[in-house]
Amino acid sequence: MEKIISKQKLSTKRIKRAGEKIAEKLSAVFTSISLLVNFYMLFTTHFWKIQIPSSERNVDKALLSWIKYARSQNAPISWNVLKEKSLEFANELGDSSFVASNGWLQRFNSRHNLSFKKLCGEAADFDSSSLKEWKDLVLRDILERYESENVFNDDECGLFYRILPDRTLCFKGEKCVGGKKSKERLTVLLAANMDGSEKIIPLVIGKFLNPRCMKNCKSLPLFYDANSKAWMTADIWEKTLRRWDLNFSKQKRKVALIAENCTAHCTVDGLKSIELVFLPPNSTCVLQPLDQGIIQNFKATYRKLLLQDMISAIDRKEQLQVSVLNAIFYIDQSWNMVSQKTIANCFRHAGFHSSPESEELLEDDDEDLPLTELAEKLRNRGYAIPDENLYTKIDEDLATNSEASIQDIVSNVLNSNAEGSDDEDDSEFEKKSVSTSDALKAIDDLRCFFTNSEAADEHLKAIRDLEKVVLTTKKSRQSYIPEYFK
Repeated sequence: MEKIISKQKLSTKRIKRAGEKIAEKLSAVFTSISLLVNFYMLFTTHFWKIQIPSSERNVDKALLSWIKYARSQNAPISWNVLKEKSLEFANELGDSSFVASNGWLQRFNSRHNLSFKKLCGEAADFDSSSLKEWKDLVLRDILERYESENVFNDDECGLFYRILPDRTLCFKGEKCVGGKKSKERLTVLLAANMDGSEKIIPLVIGKFLNPRCMKNCKSLPLFYDANSKAWMTADIWEKTLRRWDLNFSKQKRKVALIAENCTAHCTVDGLKSIELVFLPPNSTCVLQPLDQGIIQNFKATYRKLLLQDMISAIDRKEQLQVSVLNAIFYIDQSWNMVSQKTIANCFRHAGFHSSPESEELLEDDDEDLPLTELAEKLRNRGYAIPDENLYTKIDEDLATNSEASIQDIVSNVLNSNAEGSDDEDDSEFEKKSVSTSDALKAIDDLRCFFTNSEAADEHLKAIRDLEKVVLTTKKSRQSYIPEYFK
């Protein structure tokens, strides 16, 4: 009996050892497969660029941009359509040697992990021209599935960031699609949720990737990108949505993002936390919450801050200089000053309410922006100021993205090839670098100012907190060099 038991134990040990050996071999196999997959992905995403001529790479980029736009419009795409479009892009790029073969298209699909089944889908059955139908079907479904704090709307707006009131008439009605005046504009992407409790950090798109005024900047209060026209592009849009999606995923949230149906707003595959929903074409003036007064409020606040600084500069007998960096801080402050009630009311005005009771507008206790008063102060200082209402609406018609024509897509592709360079705007002045001792002296001056003006305790506490931050920065700089010799 004991022999039988010992044999059973022995066989069990052998089975266990055999299982461990099999597991080790399988682990080695899976590791090898993983390495092969990673190598393949590295090869397809990087090494193909070396082997393919630059002109053909441009055709690749252009065709991918067009596909993203076509899919956002629910347009059916066939194999023959892809061939035709790739040849059109090659012709526009001046590549007469390009051949749109089946092999090239297959490699194109593999490089970008495109599903041909998705590409060939039928156009959406929904009649996007019917605003009422969109509200009754799409919007109602969203509001039933998501809480108000998880329903977001985003929109771009063009901004003449340094135009002062005395130059208003020169820029009235400008769409600014290029030329010298494109240096005067930025595109700002704003986004907020339905109850106004959350405003996403804005994205600013400028003309130059590295303007002189931002030479020494290591941190900004918002995100910054650039292209030659200071427009939103499909690439910037996709990069922004993936950043938002990652942030919502970390919060373990599922949100709906209502976006304008335009050329730059392509569909983005693989989003885990964002459900992207497009408005019907040409409906933003009615259905876009940010267009119901949120952007207008933001711009009016921006102009107010600009005029306040202009008056202060005049009183100091100085000339106000506004750089992209100054504009970024104005934008950040202006967006923070848009109230929760203003945002919630604009969503309601656009029809975003889950019940008849919630349709009633909230009482907004925001004070009217004293633009009239500020304009009058400028007139008293000798400035010929036209209608201040015109000043707040000077850039409401600015273009923020291009049309999806062959020429525009090719132009975006060629411009994107140079976006990584260190472009500089000669019209921008470089900000001086401020030392730690200068910063501490400025803080001491602030403390003296507030002490002599009967400041509230919270103001002095804020100055002390700021001083601690500067001192901490000083210590980290001092310890940086010795650490190299440890």
